[in-house]
Amino acid sequence: MKKFSGYSYHSTILWAFLSLIGLIVLSSSALALQYGDIIYTESGGTVTITGYTGIGGEIVIPDAIDGKPVVRIENFAFEGCTYLTSVTIGNSVTSIGWHAFYATGLTSIVVNIANPVYSSQDGVLYNKDRTVLICYPYEKSGGFTIPDSVTSIGDEAFSNCSSLPSVTIPNSVTNINDRVFYYCTGLICVTIPVSVTFIGWGAFESCSSLTKAYFLGNAPSLGANVFLGCPISICYSAGSTGFTNPWYGYPTAVCVPPTVINLSTFTATPKASKVILQWSTESEIDNAGFNLYRSESENGEYIEINDSLISAQCSSTQGASYEFVDTDVQNRKTYYYKLEDIDLNGRTTMHEPVSAMPRWIYGIGK
Repeated sequence: MKKFSGYSYHSTILWAFLSLIGLIVLSSSALALQYGDIIYTESGGTVTITGYTGIGGEIVIPDAIDGKPVVRIENFAFEGCTYLTSVTIGNSVTSIGWHAFYATGLTSIVVNIANPVYSSQDGVLYNKDRTVLICYPYEKSGGFTIPDSVTSIGDEAFSNCSSLPSVTIPNSVTNINDRVFYYCTGLICVTIPVSVTFIGWGAFESCSSLTKAYFLGNAPSLGANVFLGCPISICYSAGSTGFTNPWYGYPTAVCVPPTVINLSTFTATPKASKVILQWSTESEIDNAGFNLYRSESENGEYIEINDSLISAQCSSTQGASYEFVDTDVQNRKTYYYKLEDIDLNGRTTMHEPVSAMPRWIYGIGK
């Protein structure tokens, strides 16, 4: 007789039948209802959000439906709502299920300040005291600095965030849990602080652009498949212990980690007899300032053009905008520029060049 996982075929059919009966009984006691675009169930005088039929955009979760408080957002409630860009959660929701916002177009999650269980900051979902980062919106773009208050990052908190190029993890975090950054295909590099002692299963799996992981402390314990599918090499600080080459199968070497400055833009705009250089940052940690370099060919020698260090203007969690005008140029000649940031420890990062050709525009000349 045919077997399935140690059980007989008839036993399997019986189990399936009983399960179906259970689902019918369950569905009769928690009948799906609809309030606008929101699908929900009622039980014990409370409401659970289970689905959404709208076209997307911004949505506000109501505090109550028909006088009954909305207390939970169910697992996968908004799964696949790719046009959903923002969700606002009221003060009555005290439970949010696994992957409640999976594969959505969210760029922001906002929580009412009166909510007793959850909170939000800069569009990211946390527990009330912001010690646990629960969910990072899937389509939120740019680098991100995790606040110093966070001690734990929830399982899959950043998974599938394809627009995340870099992340800064604070020294308050000791564990990086399972699949936290799974399939973050835009993630290029990550710096692991001294405080981290364990990295969970598949934490960076399928991050196909992740080429560098910088470890500032001793080697942590790793779960399975931490960097599976990543074209990665491991860098660690001189004096750190526990690393070998290879380490868990990955090429490893002593090297200096990059500065922790998230650069969002760097542009060169040509004008008559000058080039306007502008750049902005999303966050800066221990940033001392910047230097600018110019060359007449992309791969040629670059000469520093600022007389003194361009001082940093912002805090660790807020970015700033900068401008420098280069007037030592000739019209109709292409120039290449590189931007260097320097932190308080003297570490530097040189950013890829931009180019511009200054020229006179008749009638404007500016």
